[in-house]
Amino acid sequence: MDSLPQPLQLLAPLLSPEHLSSLLALKTHYPEGLSHGPWPAYAQGSDPLVFLLQVWREQRPENEPPAPIWKCDAAAIAACPHISTLVNSIHAFQQENADPEQWLVAAWWWSCAAVVCRTSAEKLENAIAGWYQRYRCAVLYLQSPEMEQDAQILAAYEADLTCSHSLHVPQQVDLSWAIKEGFDWGQWQLPSALQPWGSQAELGQKVIANNPAKVIPSKQTPH
Repeated sequence: MDSLPQPLQLLAPLLSPEHLSSLLALKTHYPEGLSHGPWPAYAQGSDPLVFLLQVWREQRPENEPPAPIWKCDAAAIAACPHISTLVNSIHAFQQENADPEQWLVAAWWWSCAAVVCRTSAEKLENAIAGWYQRYRCAVLYLQSPEMEQDAQILAAYEADLTCSHSLHVPQQVDLSWAIKEGFDWGQWQLPSALQPWGSQAELGQKVIANNPAKVIPSKQTPH
């Protein structure tokens, strides 16, 4: 545990080894050395919960992630007994001399979600896996100008990558990086805003319905 970066060291006692395994895997999900950029000089007000939610919203790993703490019941969030520890983990970023790597900021974000929402290790792993597929789809979409790119979909993918400080990644990595680790072309993911929980869910449904590659299974004749 001592080898973990300070923000994760503070949160590690609140998580299981299985949680930490999924979080540390984020090291390999982003291109090596991808920096988050300067960590903002957040000023904490008198309400630590408001402070936590502000930073958590702003440092999300994609534009409209599927774990919106701010949509949870306010009383349930306020009842979390670990708010002070989560706030201290924010200050740990401010004490770092160098810019934090993007994987660490994302790991911190998912850690907070798991602690406050009492997310199981299995659900956390599945949520990160879904994000990772969307992340790579965004990279591939922006890498492929020869594709017939829809302006709204393109903007939504760009928004996802911007949140992960990755808007320039499609120009920095090659196709082999984006499709590594058994990328499943049959499980193409739309941007987070077009997902069922997103603000453009209706557009996402239209995109899926109009997909010419969609295969509709034929009805089987009853025996």
